Amino acid sequence: MTDNAKQPYRVLARKYRPKTFSQLIGQETLVRTLENALKLQRLAHAFIFTGVRGVGKTSTARILAKGLNCIGPDGLGASTLEPCDICDPCQAIAEGRHVDVLEIDAASHTGIDDAREIIEGVNYKPVSARYKIYIIDEVHMMSKSAFNALLKTLEEPPDTVKFMFATTEIRKVPVTILSRCQRYDLQRVATAILADHLGKICKLESIEAEKKALVTISEAAEGSVRDGLSLLDQGTTMSHDNLTYDAVVKMLGRPRREESFSILQAAMSGDSATALLNFSNAYTRGAEPEMLIGDLLDLVHQASLLSVDGDTNSINESEKDIVKDIAKVGISHLGRAWQILLKGHGEIGKAPNTNAAAEMLIIRLAHAAKMPTPGELLKKLKSEGKATDDKKNPNTKLEISSKKTTEKNEASLSEKTNPAKFDNTAINTTETAELEQSITSLQEIVKLAEEKEEMLLAARIRNHVRLVSIKQGNLQIALTKDSPAQIPGEIAHYLSNWTQKPWLVTLTETNGEKTLAEQKGINDEKLRAKLAEEPLITEILQTFPGSKIEEIKHQEDNIEIREGNEKDFRFDNINQEMPK
Repeated sequence: MTDNAKQPYRVLARKYRPKTFSQLIGQETLVRTLENALKLQRLAHAFIFTGVRGVGKTSTARILAKGLNCIGPDGLGASTLEPCDICDPCQAIAEGRHVDVLEIDAASHTGIDDAREIIEGVNYKPVSARYKIYIIDEVHMMSKSAFNALLKTLEEPPDTVKFMFATTEIRKVPVTILSRCQRYDLQRVATAILADHLGKICKLESIEAEKKALVTISEAAEGSVRDGLSLLDQGTTMSHDNLTYDAVVKMLGRPRREESFSILQAAMSGDSATALLNFSNAYTRGAEPEMLIGDLLDLVHQASLLSVDGDTNSINESEKDIVKDIAKVGISHLGRAWQILLKGHGEIGKAPNTNAAAEMLIIRLAHAAKMPTPGELLKKLKSEGKATDDKKNPNTKLEISSKKTTEKNEASLSEKTNPAKFDNTAINTTETAELEQSITSLQEIVKLAEEKEEMLLAARIRNHVRLVSIKQGNLQIALTKDSPAQIPGEIAHYLSNWTQKPWLVTLTETNGEKTLAEQKGINDEKLRAKLAEEPLITEILQTFPGSKIEEIKHQEDNIEIREGNEKDFRFDNINQEMPK
């Protein structure tokens, strides 16, 4: 690195801060928009630059301030996006001493008094520049009263005044401020672009650096140019201007990429012993558990992109073959691995021993890798379940059907058996006659209420009504202790309207039958025990240790198991507790 004893050392992040828009990397859209605005003389009076730290927000404001006030080497130049950096205005702005360009840190100037100073200064014309420019950094830290004080001035400033705001927390800026500014979102700088930029700086500074080391620094910078330059500064100091990949991963506490590959491949193949050994080697060498798990997440993400033919431009060419090997396990296994790793990554930070937490996470990942995914299990059951069931119980037939298919078939059958069209009067008469004859049970009343979209009444009958007797036009019931008092009146009212015949609903002291909800619970428990004896269900329960039949649904559900032609019974799901 260049050594100049006469000048104090300047860190790379300051030394190579962009002075013109041509030196600003990764923000082509921003530069093009500002360039067109300047050419068309449509430059706004207020700008707000937002983005993560170190992508060039404040630098953009300073360059734009220089460009608007630049007069060129000959003193006759006009406003430009490429300031000369030679004239007095450019040099004064770059050094922070221009009287008409005021850079304010909102973190230390948050109050109403600071806003008042700005408002008063706006009324005075520039002393020596074309424009008086206010650059307010971290503007989101200003108080609510300060923002409110600026609203009028920000909306209608003098022609010679420009406001430039920079913030990393755009959501904290009031919408009343945002609506008065042109907003520019600065993007994270891509890893490849940042690595190339760092390489150019290394050449200028006579630093020997491996390309892989620069890529690793760029990945760790997460799109921030300033972070990348700071890490480069730290790495070159540590390695005496000979930056190697090993030195960088040791400095960052990151695992080597090949170590992460070996851990993930072993875990995804179910080899927990090898995965733990590889993790132990990486940890002994200095890799931080949280960073290692983050690396595994990145690899799973890249493999998932390959698996679904997504955008793979972010994957290094040297790593694509290994990522393809991981992608071969399929998107279902990769999706499950992502969920396990993501949950575990959050747990590591809370664990008293991060090393132990990471090891437990790897064991969990390897254990889950041996288990079939739901899709694989269903495919296996579809191919083997019927054969196994017929062999062990010839009298039982297993059928998985779709509700939509059933409804379609029923509709088709209805069209064939009823080809003629009837008028509305005939249809209503027939429905009423059938309705009068069909109401012989509490279940039918509930079904009728649901058909009429009286769901609350249906639920109340199902949960609170105990049937004593039912005859045409006469219903005797008992109620549960916590039932609403208006249930008998509601039932009588709705039944009379629906059937066009008077219904009398009376309460009795007799206990009556169990409620429909209670009956369903008893029947479901019996059915649950019967289902557990089915060969297909037995195989599922054995495949997932600790699982159980949690819920049973009936005719309205999509999946059904039919036994013979006499009785239909269905299962909704089997609750399985995944390994933790």
